[in-house]
Amino acid sequence: MDISNINWLAVVVSTVAYFALGAIWYGPLFGKAWQRGVGLSDEELKKANMGKLFGSALILSFVVSFGMAMFFYGFGENPDMDATMGGMMGLMTGLFFIIPSTALNYNFARKGVGLIMIDSLYHTIAFTIIGVILGVWK
Repeated sequence: MDISNINWLAVVVSTVAYFALGAIWYGPLFGKAWQRGVGLSDEELKKANMGKLFGSALILSFVVSFGMAMFFYGFGENPDMDATMGGMMGLMTGLFFIIPSTALNYNFARKGVGLIMIDSLYHTIAFTIIGVILGVWK
């Protein structure tokens, strides 16, 4: 593994993009539907430690962005990597790993298709965006 090929600014921007998408996705776009899907009341949400939740979300967004950068560049230079290739790799990760894995777990948890799609499409879109950013900034 060689992290010298990684553009750290791209990893940081990818992290912020992932986190920001989550704020929009689980806020105005699908916040109430997600809340119903997971069975949380407004009161329960208000009791949450938001610093801990958002802090851990930011750290985990960084881990994903760094992990994708490792796959793209950690095994040596990748001259074929560009925005299209990065976006396709992110999208394929979502379609073939995130969506099926989420569906597998949520089926056993008796969660509905709506929640599966809210959660898995968020990550699929985020991985695609991360792939584009990392592909552009070699």
